Amino acid sequence: MIARGAVNKMIYHSGQGLLLLLGSLCLALGTDAQKLCSPQPPDPRATSLQVSFNESSSEELTLRPQSQDLAIHGEVDSDISLTLTPTTDNSYFVLYGKKLSLIRPLDRESTAVGLNTLDVHILCENLQSGRQRTILVTASVVDKNDNSPSFMNLPYHFEVNELTPVGATVFRMLSAVDADKAENGLVNFVLTPGDGSTTDASRYFAINLPYQGFITIASPLDYESLDVSNHTMQLHVTAVDQARPPEGALSSSTTIEVTVTDGNDLSPTFVYAGCKPIVSRQCVNPQYRTAVVSNAPGGALSVMPEPIRAVDADNMRNPVTYSLISGEPETFAEYFSIDERTGVVSQTAPVSRSDIRQFAMLVLAQETVGGSPVPGKFSTATLTVDVVAMTSDVPVLTVSAHAGFVEENAQAGTVVRSDRDSASPGVRIGVLDPEALAGDAPPHFGYLLSPDGDFGINSDGYLVVKRSGLDADNDPRSYVVDVVAQEGGSSPGQRETITVTLIDTNDNSPQFERQSYELVTLSEGLGPRDVLQVSAADKDSGIYGNVTYSIRHLSAGGADKFEINPQSGLIRVLPGVKLQHGDTYSLFIEASDGAPEELRRAAQTVVDVAVQASRVQTAPYFDPTEYNVTVSEGIPVNTRIIKLQAFDADGDEIFYEVHPASPYFEVSQETGQVTNHARLDFDNADVYYLTVRATDRKTVPTSSATVTVYVLDQNDNNPAFVQSRYSFHVKEGVKDAYVGTVEAVDVDTGTEMRYSLADDDGFRVDAESGDIYTSAALDSELRDNYMLTITATDSRLEDARSTTMKVMVTVVDVPDENPVFKTRLYNAVVEENLSNVTIVTVEAYDPDTVKNITYVMKNGDAGKFSVDPVTGAVRTRGALDYDAGRSHYTLVVGTTQNQFGAMATTEVNVTVLDKNDGYPEFTQALYISELLDTAPIGTLVTRVSAEDTDRTPEHSKTVYRIVGYGQAPGLFYMLTDGSIITKNSLVSDKLTTTYIVGVEALDPGYPERVGAANVTVAVRHDDAAPRVEPAVVRTTGFGFQQGVYSEPLLVEENAPAHTHVVTVPVVNREAGRDIVCEIESWTHDDKFTAVAEGGSQCVVSTNTQLDREKAVLYKLRLKVFYRDQDVEQDPTGTMSMAVEVTDRNDHAPEFVIADPQLVGERYFGVVEMDTPPFTEILQVKAVDRDEGENAALSYRLEQLSKPLFLIDSETGVVRNSQQLSLFASPSDRRYKFVVMATDSPSNGDAALSAKAEVIVNILREEHKMVLVVHEMEPATVQLARQGISSVLQQQTGYVVGVDGMSNRRYVDGEDVVVDVASTDVWFHATSADTGYLLNRSDARLAGKLFAEHGRNELQLNFLSAAQPLTIAEVRSPIVIPPHAQLQRHAYEHITHWQAGVIALAVIIILLSLGAIVGLCCCWASYKKQRNQVKRRVVAPRYEPVFIEPLVETKAQLQPQYETQELGMFVPVDYSTRQNAMPNHSYPPPPGDASFAHSIPGNVRQSPKENRTFVPYVETALEKKINDSPTYSEPYFEASLEDDGDRPLSVESEGPYHVTSSVAKDRASIGSATSSESGSGTDFVDDQHHHHPLKSSAITSQGFSNAQNPLYVSSENTGDAVSPRSNITSKSGQSSSSRSTHSSSSRSAAPQRAESTTIL
Repeated sequence: MIARGAVNKMIYHSGQGLLLLLGSLCLALGTDAQKLCSPQPPDPRATSLQVSFNESSSEELTLRPQSQDLAIHGEVDSDISLTLTPTTDNSYFVLYGKKLSLIRPLDRESTAVGLNTLDVHILCENLQSGRQRTILVTASVVDKNDNSPSFMNLPYHFEVNELTPVGATVFRMLSAVDADKAENGLVNFVLTPGDGSTTDASRYFAINLPYQGFITIASPLDYESLDVSNHTMQLHVTAVDQARPPEGALSSSTTIEVTVTDGNDLSPTFVYAGCKPIVSRQCVNPQYRTAVVSNAPGGALSVMPEPIRAVDADNMRNPVTYSLISGEPETFAEYFSIDERTGVVSQTAPVSRSDIRQFAMLVLAQETVGGSPVPGKFSTATLTVDVVAMTSDVPVLTVSAHAGFVEENAQAGTVVRSDRDSASPGVRIGVLDPEALAGDAPPHFGYLLSPDGDFGINSDGYLVVKRSGLDADNDPRSYVVDVVAQEGGSSPGQRETITVTLIDTNDNSPQFERQSYELVTLSEGLGPRDVLQVSAADKDSGIYGNVTYSIRHLSAGGADKFEINPQSGLIRVLPGVKLQHGDTYSLFIEASDGAPEELRRAAQTVVDVAVQASRVQTAPYFDPTEYNVTVSEGIPVNTRIIKLQAFDADGDEIFYEVHPASPYFEVSQETGQVTNHARLDFDNADVYYLTVRATDRKTVPTSSATVTVYVLDQNDNNPAFVQSRYSFHVKEGVKDAYVGTVEAVDVDTGTEMRYSLADDDGFRVDAESGDIYTSAALDSELRDNYMLTITATDSRLEDARSTTMKVMVTVVDVPDENPVFKTRLYNAVVEENLSNVTIVTVEAYDPDTVKNITYVMKNGDAGKFSVDPVTGAVRTRGALDYDAGRSHYTLVVGTTQNQFGAMATTEVNVTVLDKNDGYPEFTQALYISELLDTAPIGTLVTRVSAEDTDRTPEHSKTVYRIVGYGQAPGLFYMLTDGSIITKNSLVSDKLTTTYIVGVEALDPGYPERVGAANVTVAVRHDDAAPRVEPAVVRTTGFGFQQGVYSEPLLVEENAPAHTHVVTVPVVNREAGRDIVCEIESWTHDDKFTAVAEGGSQCVVSTNTQLDREKAVLYKLRLKVFYRDQDVEQDPTGTMSMAVEVTDRNDHAPEFVIADPQLVGERYFGVVEMDTPPFTEILQVKAVDRDEGENAALSYRLEQLSKPLFLIDSETGVVRNSQQLSLFASPSDRRYKFVVMATDSPSNGDAALSAKAEVIVNILREEHKMVLVVHEMEPATVQLARQGISSVLQQQTGYVVGVDGMSNRRYVDGEDVVVDVASTDVWFHATSADTGYLLNRSDARLAGKLFAEHGRNELQLNFLSAAQPLTIAEVRSPIVIPPHAQLQRHAYEHITHWQAGVIALAVIIILLSLGAIVGLCCCWASYKKQRNQVKRRVVAPRYEPVFIEPLVETKAQLQPQYETQELGMFVPVDYSTRQNAMPNHSYPPPPGDASFAHSIPGNVRQSPKENRTFVPYVETALEKKINDSPTYSEPYFEASLEDDGDRPLSVESEGPYHVTSSVAKDRASIGSATSSESGSGTDFVDDQHHHHPLKSSAITSQGFSNAQNPLYVSSENTGDAVSPRSNITSKSGQSSSSRSTHSSSSRSAAPQRAESTTIL
């Protein structure tokens, strides 16, 4: 049974499990069926399938098909079926099962918006359930970089001005688009480098931000340097997309046209042909010159090299105006003027050459726009005008050679040489002016040439070719040029003739007389025969015209059969040659000239020869065919030379002829006799070639023979010098110096030339070479030229011939002349902040032939300026700062070669122009002001102030204004001086109202500079004031709109009477009633007036001229009322206003002169001959009653006869520029010139000036006088220098100047004694009438200074002066004898009686000193005893304090405190100083000997802070307490700092608070303050540092005995000191009572302290 039940149970459970398994399987199958046709996206949250396809073309799709598997549940064809629905997007795809494949090209950019995604709809059918659903597949199109960037808005063009700065953006319109997306569609722009040509703009521009494409300037542009059409360049720009990788990026390019426009960056430039060099289109250092005749009337001047003309260097071509801005001498404007528009210079007044020989003027060419000058756009040129004498003598013309040579076809401007040799010097023409004086500039003459068209004279005086293309072959081979010099309009001078020969250059080739020759026929047979004679000619001359002939080439078979005569051109058949019938030959004949091979020219022709059958008739022939003969030159005409004979086989008569005909020879036709029919000259030709032709006149062929005639030379010509004139130069002082070489030639042959000198006269000549030497040292000062006679003789003994030549030798002075400057003064202008720029170029002239000038700066600020040693260019070393305080610099430039000679230096006045480079800066960044809201209108709030670092008025003028914020501009007003006032009511109900007033300080210069600050105005409500509406603002009622005019009214100084000031409207006037306006002012009622105008306004005007120097500000009250006013009922309107008078430059400077009644408007000074340069001589001073810039003064000198003085333009100090001993002559006595003081230098024509005369006398020995002051040292006398001058002037009546002071000197025997106790005062006297110094021997001085009565009167005058002086004498300067010795004595020798008196006085003084010492000792002893009494201080009695015993342990104790104050006076001991105080023992208090203690003497005083340091001293009481076992626990605490071993200080001035401390280890006394915090007292040391104080146990019994005084000793000044000590008990309570005390003086007795209560 059991087994059966188990089996049943097992079966039951197995059935249940099987049922569960079947249920699960059915459930799973049902779930899978439900998932069919559902998508399986990677993201469970997605509602559709996402696939992607790459953008592709047809070719790419063929090569690389694209497919994507779709994640859809179910198997296709078994579970599901998939079908594409017919839509547009579906047309791109085909579906194979679950594979979606692309079948069409996919172009993302095919639509306007871009084909980014495709929606593919797929119909899915569940084959099990039959259900259908549409699945959305989103196909993303992946972009491919298949589109290049495309530029927009083409074409591109922009203009840019050349002045646009580097870095500026000039073009922003560059734009390109790319149809691709993402980085494929991002475009960057880059500049593509060009070809580097002139049209390539890539070097000037850049694109700094590629993604923006903004074009900026990379390097400066220059309109003038661009050599391109229309100043337009090309800029190549490339747009590149940002595809990744970069190798796949696409790009496109375009070209931008850039036109550069001209900017006004160049100044005008002077224009003339010879101005060099040209830098930046500017003519550098242009020079013009002209001349005027002395005392001749004025008129327009002819300026060389061309009329003055300047043009704007920019292409703007702005108008240019001309002016003469400066010159030397300064009176140039009286004689010359320049037309402002044309630049024509005219003479306006006659000038005498005896006064002025030359003018040097500076011509300013100023660019203008609209009639106004353009700042900084100007150029200058130098115009030199020579004053020449009225010409009476004709000029003397000098010519270096009368024969000239130049190659034919030379270019215009080629210099004509003095010899055929190309290295020979040119022919130079000069002029000597007989009327020229020493120091005159070289004369300027005009030259007249005849003929004028072919040759001319250049600026250097050389004869040059004027017409190009002179041809020696067609034109004359030589030209005769007549030269005449003419000065101005005077008559021409002497005439000089120059023969110019054209040198043939072989510019022509030989030319045959025929272009071609006819066929020549010869009969066959044997024997020499003439074929043909060719002829060619060459137009060139000499060897270039000699033609020679040659057979260049023969046709085949013709070799060695023909020959040609090189000279005659005759072609012959060679002897022995047999010509055959039917042969033909071509002969190539060449004619060449006689030039060297490298220059040789040639021409060719062809001669054809044919051989024909022989005829019966034959031609005659010569045998031989060449003849040579020699004859002598000079044979008579028709002399028989040679007889020729020809033969004829036929026996016919033979006829002879010379062919071609010869000008020298002829032949008899019948006999063949050759004779000369012209004279033969070996010098013309030494050989002649003749061709004699023979014919029988029956046959065409002829025969010819060549005759060579040699001519023998005979001595029939004189030697000839190769030059028509010789002129040499030789330096002086050298023996056997080479002078020059003369050369003579003889056309005869076989001769040698010998040279000889007619007389010695300091020279010798080499007989063979012709070299001339000096035979002695020559002296140019004795004789500077010699005329030598040189004889040239040929070497033939029997019939020698000779010729002579005059040789001019000029002795040249050695270079011992110093360079001098052409002008004494240069004025230069330079803007500040410019460095390393040339401001002016000084020029010195060296009279020597070899110029040797080295420029150097003699005086001036070498740190800021430099001078070029070669060119003289003065440059700035660094940037000049006008605002640093200096606007003018004076430089002195000289040369190293001329140290002290005349005109050795020149002065350069440099003016620095201010630029507006400084900003106004307020003196405070924030201003704070406070006022009540009841303040009336016009109340001053505050005054702001700003400073501008610029110094010129136009740049430093500051204008204030209010800007922002909120209500501030409507409530406050800014005055011109920076004052802020209220202009409306500030009444407010708020307690405090704060206004922020923004203020600006404006610099109205260019460019404008602005500084800013804020003013905080706190307006407090005035509760105490009655609320009365201010009367300054009226909205109703008759009168004025406001009671105070909000702004100051400005009236210019010296404005005419009745000048309008202000018009004020009247409001609420009753109709029909007239009003009256008047000024209600008791002070200024006569200066201003007011009238009613139109019945509705009051007009205020001036009654008279106003003077700012008398009053600056006028306060007025304007009143208006009805004419029929009822005083009780009708109102009256009033308004307050202020009128400020602005300054006007109406006062000229006035010189300050010490004694104008004596000297007038003159200054006197003296200078000695050896006074070093730049020594101060005197100082002029002027004042101006104007203000500000109108009172700024500058000084300058005028009418200087010699440049020996200069003046500081700012201080007025006059100095010498040279040492007079190098310039002045013994006859010079004084120099007179004028100093001019000018105010407001920046105002130009509006400036006012004043002049004063300055007389500087040369002080010599005869003018010096000495005033001897007795027993007073020079330093003391120096204080009375001005008084000495005044007394001497009063005594003499002359202008007296003190030259110096020294110790008195006098002669004692042979010694010169120096008395250091007395003074010699050196002085001189000048007559105010004549202006000359007076000799000390002058009778007018003798009676007043040297005579006895004069000395007495002078002594009285000095004794009665403000600073009395004892005058010993007035004498001449001491002449020190030879061999004198200088001795210094403080006093003179004394007598025995005087010595006794001195000894007695010394004894009395010694006894008095002993008595004084004794009294001092007594006083010190007394003082010591008194101080000992002061040191005793008795402490008051204090009641004992009892404390209950404590049983707690030491760790359980809780601190409890009780404080008491101990007041005492501590007197200071004066008896010892500086650690020298001895120990003091003090008596113990009564009843307690333990209190006795001793304070050691090492108390010291700090020398730096005057403090007393007291080291620690343990007292007997402390020792007793510390050793006692009864008081082991703290009973009392006395707080004092424990600061190591450093002693603590007590300050030296009382009273002090001194805290005493008793400790087991130490006690210190020092300066301390009490701290009642319960934890003790902080100690303050001598450095004022706080330190915590320690505690120590003491017993209260120590203070229970009131009779125990406490002694404290401190070293100080003796004042009573009140120290205070804090003592704390442990009762838990504390109290402090301070004793009262009084501080006694240093002599007061010590005070006892009052009792102090201890709680």
